[in-house]
Amino acid sequence: ATKLVCSLGPSSHSVAVLEEMLRAGMVAARIDLTWGGLDFHRATLAALNAAMTNSKKLCAVVLSTLGREVMVRRPCVIGDDGWPAHPDPFNVTAGQTIMLTTRQDVEASPTVLPVTYPMLHNMVNQGDTIYIGRYLVCGADSASLYL
Repeated sequence: ATKLVCSLGPSSHSVAVLEEMLRAGMVAARIDLTWGGLDFHRATLAALNAAMTNSKKLCAVVLSTLGREVMVRRPCVIGDDGWPAHPDPFNVTAGQTIMLTTRQDVEASPTVLPVTYPMLHNMVNQGDTIYIGRYLVCGADSASLYL
């Protein structure tokens, strides 16, 4: 039988959807604590518990916490769905010059990305390729770019 490990988010937040996922073979549910508020994740876990009770299927929970990522500092707001969103999204185009900075007084823009790791300059050399993205492991390249 198929066994699935699934990341849960806004589209898989309801008891009904979680029941379907359990019946389809979900045996582990990943909760990404680096995105979304704690209330959202508590509600997701409560919905998963109800779905397990209704479907009579057990499911492990995997919690992803902030690890060794270097993150771009940007303001975000929590939307009606309980998920964070950037209030002022911007686009980056191929061939564009982007500066990464560790300065904390700089706001993110299409040309400057302030990062959270103050020693980034010790990790890279001129000419290095830097990958910027949220979903390197799942291949969602529309949220990523190479510098």
